[in-house]
Amino acid sequence: MSKCLVTGSFDPITLGHEDIIEKAIRAFDEVAVAILINPERTPLFSLDERESMIRAVFEDRVEVFSFTGLTVEAADAMNAPFLVRGIRDEADLAYETEMADFNRAHGVETVFFLADSRLRDVSATKARQALLDGNAERYMSEGALALASVYLEEKS
Repeated sequence: MSKCLVTGSFDPITLGHEDIIEKAIRAFDEVAVAILINPERTPLFSLDERESMIRAVFEDRVEVFSFTGLTVEAADAMNAPFLVRGIRDEADLAYETEMADFNRAHGVETVFFLADSRLRDVSATKARQALLDGNAERYMSEGALALASVYLEEKS
Protein backbone atom coordinates (compact mmCIF):
# COMPACT_ATOMS: atom_id res chain seq x y z
CA MET A 1 0.00 0.00 0.00
CA SER A 2 1.45 3.38 -0.97
CA LYS A 3 1.29 6.34 1.37
CA CYS A 4 2.42 9.91 0.86
CA LEU A 5 2.79 13.05 2.88
CA VAL A 6 1.76 16.51 1.65
CA THR A 7 3.19 19.29 3.78
CA GLY A 8 2.70 23.02 4.11
CA SER A 9 1.62 25.78 6.44
CA PHE A 10 -1.88 25.82 4.90
CA ASP A 11 -2.41 29.34 6.25
CA PRO A 12 -4.99 29.13 4.68
CA ILE A 13 -5.51 26.10 2.45
CA THR A 14 -5.77 27.38 -1.13
CA LEU A 15 -7.09 26.05 -4.41
CA GLY A 16 -3.45 25.37 -5.31
CA HIS A 17 -3.03 23.16 -2.24
CA GLU A 18 -6.31 21.43 -3.02
CA ASP A 19 -5.19 20.74 -6.60
CA ILE A 20 -1.99 19.03 -5.46
CA ILE A 21 -3.72 17.06 -2.68
CA GLU A 22 -6.41 15.84 -5.12
CA LYS A 23 -3.65 14.62 -7.45
CA ALA A 24 -2.01 12.82 -4.52
CA ILE A 25 -5.33 11.19 -3.60
CA ARG A 26 -5.61 9.81 -7.14
CA ALA A 27 -2.01 8.56 -7.17
CA PHE A 28 -1.61 7.07 -3.68
CA ASP A 29 -3.61 4.68 -1.51
CA GLU A 30 -3.25 6.92 1.55
CA VAL A 31 -2.57 10.64 1.86
CA ALA A 32 -1.52 12.41 5.03
CA VAL A 33 -1.62 16.20 5.12
CA ALA A 34 0.92 17.59 7.55
CA ILE A 35 0.71 21.16 8.79
CA LEU A 36 4.14 22.56 9.52
CA ILE A 37 4.31 24.54 12.74
CA ASN A 38 6.97 27.19 12.21
CA PRO A 39 7.78 28.89 15.54
CA GLU A 40 9.42 31.76 13.65
CA ARG A 41 6.13 32.80 12.01
CA THR A 42 2.82 33.98 13.35
CA PRO A 43 0.06 32.44 11.24
CA LEU A 44 -3.21 34.20 10.50
CA PHE A 45 -5.13 31.05 11.46
CA SER A 46 -4.57 28.84 14.49
CA LEU A 47 -3.53 25.24 14.06
CA ASP A 48 -7.05 24.06 14.94
CA GLU A 49 -8.55 26.45 12.37
CA ARG A 50 -6.19 25.24 9.64
CA GLU A 51 -6.96 21.61 10.48
CA SER A 52 -10.70 22.38 10.35
CA MET A 53 -10.40 24.00 6.93
CA ILE A 54 -8.49 21.01 5.54
CA ARG A 55 -11.03 18.57 7.00
CA ALA A 56 -13.91 20.64 5.61
CA VAL A 57 -12.46 20.35 2.12
CA PHE A 58 -11.33 16.71 2.18
CA GLU A 59 -13.53 15.18 4.89
CA ASP A 60 -12.14 11.71 5.64
CA ARG A 61 -10.16 11.31 2.42
CA VAL A 62 -6.91 12.45 4.06
CA GLU A 63 -5.33 12.16 7.47
CA VAL A 64 -4.47 15.56 8.99
CA PHE A 65 -1.82 16.21 11.62
CA SER A 66 0.74 18.83 12.57
CA PHE A 67 4.49 18.67 13.09
CA THR A 68 7.58 20.66 13.94
CA GLY A 69 11.05 19.89 12.74
CA LEU A 70 12.13 18.13 9.58
CA THR A 71 9.68 16.89 6.98
CA VAL A 72 11.58 13.60 6.70
CA GLU A 73 10.98 13.02 10.41
CA ALA A 74 7.23 13.59 9.91
CA ALA A 75 7.23 11.21 6.94
CA ASP A 76 9.04 8.59 8.99
CA ALA A 77 6.59 8.99 11.89
CA MET A 78 3.68 8.48 9.48
CA ASN A 79 5.36 5.58 7.65
CA ALA A 80 5.07 7.57 4.43
CA PRO A 81 7.94 6.81 2.05
CA PHE A 82 6.82 9.52 -0.39
CA LEU A 83 6.56 13.27 -0.09
CA VAL A 84 4.34 15.11 -2.58
CA ARG A 85 5.23 18.65 -3.62
CA GLY A 86 3.60 21.00 -6.09
CA ILE A 87 5.54 22.89 -8.74
CA ARG A 88 4.23 26.23 -10.03
CA ASP A 89 7.26 27.55 -11.86
CA GLU A 90 11.01 27.28 -12.41
CA ALA A 91 11.80 28.81 -9.01
CA ASP A 92 9.71 26.14 -7.26
CA LEU A 93 11.43 23.42 -9.28
CA ALA A 94 14.91 24.64 -8.37
CA TYR A 95 14.08 24.87 -4.66
CA GLU A 96 12.13 21.61 -4.51
CA THR A 97 14.83 19.69 -6.39
CA GLU A 98 17.36 20.68 -3.75
CA MET A 99 14.96 19.63 -0.99
CA ALA A 100 14.23 16.34 -2.80
CA ASP A 101 17.94 15.49 -2.76
CA PHE A 102 18.00 16.05 1.01
CA ASN A 103 14.83 13.99 1.50
CA ARG A 104 16.18 11.12 -0.61
CA ALA A 105 19.37 11.05 1.45
CA HIS A 106 17.11 10.49 4.46
CA GLY A 107 15.00 7.72 2.89
CA VAL A 108 12.05 9.73 1.55
CA GLU A 109 11.37 10.07 -2.17
CA THR A 110 9.74 13.24 -3.48
CA VAL A 111 7.03 13.13 -6.14
CA PHE A 112 6.32 16.36 -8.01
CA PHE A 113 2.96 17.36 -9.44
CA LEU A 114 2.67 20.35 -11.71
CA ALA A 115 0.16 22.93 -10.59
CA ASP A 116 -2.86 23.43 -12.79
CA SER A 117 -1.96 26.27 -15.17
CA ARG A 118 -4.98 28.26 -13.95
CA LEU A 119 -3.66 28.11 -10.40
CA ARG A 120 0.03 28.87 -10.86
CA ASP A 121 -0.34 32.34 -9.38
CA VAL A 122 -2.19 31.10 -6.29
CA SER A 123 -0.33 31.32 -2.99
CA ALA A 124 -1.29 31.39 0.68
CA THR A 125 0.19 34.89 0.90
CA LYS A 126 -2.15 36.14 -1.82
CA ALA A 127 -5.06 34.27 -0.25
CA ARG A 128 -4.45 35.88 3.14
CA GLN A 129 -4.37 39.35 1.62
CA ALA A 130 -7.48 38.66 -0.44
CA LEU A 131 -9.26 37.38 2.67
CA LEU A 132 -8.48 40.61 4.49
CA ASP A 133 -9.68 42.58 1.45
CA GLY A 134 -12.86 40.49 1.25
CA ASN A 135 -12.35 38.88 -2.16
CA ALA A 136 -10.63 35.51 -1.76
CA GLU A 137 -12.88 33.49 -4.09
CA ARG A 138 -10.06 33.36 -6.64
CA TYR A 139 -7.78 31.64 -4.15
CA MET A 140 -9.95 29.44 -1.94
CA SER A 141 -12.72 26.90 -2.34
CA GLU A 142 -16.18 27.64 -0.99
CA GLY A 143 -15.90 25.41 2.08
CA ALA A 144 -12.48 26.69 3.15
CA LEU A 145 -13.46 30.28 2.45
CA ALA A 146 -16.63 30.01 4.53
CA LEU A 147 -14.70 28.74 7.54
CA ALA A 148 -11.90 31.26 7.09
CA SER A 149 -14.45 34.08 7.00
CA VAL A 150 -16.05 32.85 10.23
CA TYR A 151 -12.65 32.58 11.92
CA LEU A 152 -11.66 36.08 10.82
CA GLU A 153 -14.96 37.51 12.01
CA GLU A 154 -14.44 35.89 15.41
CA LYS A 155 -10.97 37.51 15.64
CA SER A 156 -12.24 41.02 14.97
